[in-house]
Amino acid sequence: MTKTVTSLFHSEHHATTAVNRLKQAGIPADDLDIWTTPHNLAPLLEDLGVSRADAHAYAEGVVRGGTVVIVRCQAPEVGKVVEILDQEDVLDLDEQQAEWRIEGWEAAGPAGDIAPSPDVIPAAAETDRVVEAIHGRIRVQSRRTERPGRE
Repeated sequence: MTKTVTSLFHSEHHATTAVNRLKQAGIPADDLDIWTTPHNLAPLLEDLGVSRADAHAYAEGVVRGGTVVIVRCQAPEVGKVVEILDQEDVLDLDEQQAEWRIEGWEAAGPAGDIAPSPDVIPAAAETDRVVEAIHGRIRVQSRRTERPGRE
């Protein structure tokens, strides 16, 4: 099963350094994305299995000058990917969201609905999303692709 590993970096420089190190470690460039603009970032992340709350938080992080790195990899590569990403200036998404909320930020979805906090059980539409692990500041998620057959 393909995993999606996401992280928010303080700067594009740190994100680029991490991505270059991932390439050197054998992760194909086609499986790496660097986002420095928020346009369409949240919907893309949701399509990759990231919760709506996290997707909009990552987009907000980019609006505030951060850079998001998305890595698609297989399960055996996750440890190596997390280790490499965690060696750069990765921000803690939960801490960032808490600080932004103090400032009055509310994560709004595309229809203006407020995204739930990370401890809220996902809506029925998101039940195929599986958060497998949160390694410090880096989230590892997968999306079930099997669907029940119709009878």
